[in-house]
Amino acid sequence: MQFKKTVPYKLKRIIPMLGIAGASLFMGGCEKEEPLRDVELHFSPDNYFEISYEDRGEYGISELSKAYVNEPTVGTIYLVPDGDWATCKTDIINEVRRRYLEPLFDYSPKFKGKGDFNFYPGAASQVSQDSLWFVNKGFTINKYRPLSDYQR
Repeated sequence: MQFKKTVPYKLKRIIPMLGIAGASLFMGGCEKEEPLRDVELHFSPDNYFEISYEDRGEYGISELSKAYVNEPTVGTIYLVPDGDWATCKTDIINEVRRRYLEPLFDYSPKFKGKGDFNFYPGAASQVSQDSLWFVNKGFTINKYRPLSDYQR
């Protein structure tokens, strides 16, 4: 007695088809992740309200800054200096770093520096630790200042 049954599919074709069918059971709907957005917080020598607050001599991180840190759709928070910083001497440079910016960078790794401080020519080099700190955080110092300003 001879049994002969013809299978309409070849075995080497069935295994991949079963794999594809099984994989489609585990795949959910295609959910696109929203890309993280970047935001900018601006500050100037006479206006720090977006990044900091002062209450009876105590300084702290602004509520806006904290809200952006806690927002899951925000990737990077850029701190951008605006205005004219040329009147800032060495003591002011140190104060800006210590009082306003350093607490933000310590608070969250989402904060990055962006933009240029146009400090008084030579003032940043007198406080080398502070100027290196600014550059390491992403800021530039006197990038757009013409060379003639240094020759005075």
